[in-house]
Amino acid sequence: MAKTPPWRPLIQAKKALIGYNLISSRIVSARFDAAPFKISVVHVYVPTSSSSEEDIEASYRDIEEVLSKTEKTDITILIGDWNAKVGSDNTDWKFVMGKYGYGDRNERGERLLEFATVHNLYICNTRFEHKSNRKWTWASPDGIHKNMIDLILIQRRWKTSVTNCRTFQSADISSDHSLVLCNINLKLKKLHNQSQKCCKVDVNRLRDEKVKQSYNIALMEQIKEIEPTCSLDEHATKIEQAIKSAIEATVPTKRIAKKPWISEETLKLANEKRRLKQLKYASLEYTQQYKGLCRKVKRSARQDKEHGIQAQCEQAEKGLSIGNTREAYGFIKMLGKEFVPRLNVIRNQQGTMLQSNDEIKQ
Repeated sequence: MAKTPPWRPLIQAKKALIGYNLISSRIVSARFDAAPFKISVVHVYVPTSSSSEEDIEASYRDIEEVLSKTEKTDITILIGDWNAKVGSDNTDWKFVMGKYGYGDRNERGERLLEFATVHNLYICNTRFEHKSNRKWTWASPDGIHKNMIDLILIQRRWKTSVTNCRTFQSADISSDHSLVLCNINLKLKKLHNQSQKCCKVDVNRLRDEKVKQSYNIALMEQIKEIEPTCSLDEHATKIEQAIKSAIEATVPTKRIAKKPWISEETLKLANEKRRLKQLKYASLEYTQQYKGLCRKVKRSARQDKEHGIQAQCEQAEKGLSIGNTREAYGFIKMLGKEFVPRLNVIRNQQGTMLQSNDEIKQ
């Protein structure tokens, strides 16, 4: 059986995205179409223990406000850096965490457990038995202190849908935090949006006499079938359908391929950075080399993207100079294109996406 490509879930999530809200610099929420219910994902960042108690409580109040505005039928998942250690002892907390946590609990961990209890949430990281390096999510620069502070919480009623949750230390993400993956048995739906098509008719092929002749013959055959007794609007609709059918039958399509702008030099630097990641805790020298290489990779990738944009601008300018305006404006459109999750999302006057049906009705 063929292995699923690692980017496939990202593509599926992008197609299922209904909309998102930037609540603050610490909180963002997104909503996805899925089965059996829609999914609301809230990404959070809770300040560290060095912050004031007022700051911590303000963060939890903001999260609670987001939860209160989430559709009640949605499957709610909270992810992010909670800066809280819940430990491994689940005595008195069996409803919100499992017995496979990591380390000892601190005051912030107690606060998170209380929050999870009030909102019927379960900490997925603690549900499955794994070895230690698949539990901790953060390490100090010297590699001595390790904690599990990046946590994934799901509504308690859906905890059995979670099949695994673990940390991947080998993932090179240029951070002192590690990648946490959670497997959940839910099915994302694809939102049909015509603007997201990856193929389109190559109208330039109509310059080919053979293609043009085939198209004309197919079009005439389609038009002959239109009854002259129909109304003007119906007649126009049938002509439009005839043109589309003739094009689909005779004119080839072309795939809108995204050309990679990452250079070989950047890829080599990234591979070297990945190699040094395994050694960065061995000595201070390796740690400094790894940090320096992280900066080089970011700088090189930024330059590659600038060069890619410059190349597209040159192609657009070349198209305009030779009179090929269609291709030129195609490049211009591509340069200014931004991903739009969904066209029919309803937002209020402040620009916030309305989550519940009651809010939309108002």
